[in-house]
Amino acid sequence: MIEQVLELWKLKINYKEFWNKDSNFWDILILHWWGGKSDSWVEVAKKISEKWFRVIVPDLPWFWKTEITKVYNLSDYAQLVEEFAKKLKLENIILWGHSNWWAISITLENRGKLDIDRLVLNNSAGIRNDKKRSRKRELFKKVLKYFKFLKKIFIFKKIRILFYKAIGWHDYLNAEKSPHLKQTYLNMISSDLSEKIKKIKKDTLLIWWELDTYTPLSDWHFMRNNIANSKMIVLDQETHWIHLKNPDRLVETFLNNI
Repeated sequence: MIEQVLELWKLKINYKEFWNKDSNFWDILILHWWGGKSDSWVEVAKKISEKWFRVIVPDLPWFWKTEITKVYNLSDYAQLVEEFAKKLKLENIILWGHSNWWAISITLENRGKLDIDRLVLNNSAGIRNDKKRSRKRELFKKVLKYFKFLKKIFIFKKIRILFYKAIGWHDYLNAEKSPHLKQTYLNMISSDLSEKIKKIKKDTLLIWWELDTYTPLSDWHFMRNNIANSKMIVLDQETHWIHLKNPDRLVETFLNNI
């Protein structure tokens, strides 16, 4: 493993590189989940690179070492990743997106500016237009308005934090540390990719974990039914964090189905 820094957009983009120089057929670009960092993918990347792959895992802006002071949207992230990949001369790319960062992968495939060979999407969130989640977002907005006036009172601060955790909005709590990060987060979760999914032409491997409480299985059936060249694997007894808890199984699944 080599840790490196690439200067881009007046930023210092930190990234990790893993590869076996004697047998390199594909470049794999792994995009970590929202709020994550490249460290979380070290074991997976290391094991994959022992085969035939060069693996690159960048720390995207706003996370870990690569921090900025502006608001980003999905197009910004996609353009940044494009320029990052071109600077490193990545070719025959297997683009691997985890959780909310699969949205960047889908957008990049639709834009068609990178030499993408195929996609790997695991536990991906980005289908936002169903009625159940629309009602949940409306409820969330109403609760936000009440908390806006009460959040300065200590007891309500604690109640507010407990409420957000109870409905699974940990990422929103973390994003509140900066107004720029908060708006970036809201930009990302408002991006519905249902139509972009239907335009995917590349071979796509969908990996979903049975015990994932973040992304519903219905999303995965939608993707499987709307991506022409897709294959779906469901791993039993695994959670959203299999890359941390069971990297061997994830790598084996990838190698057996790619």
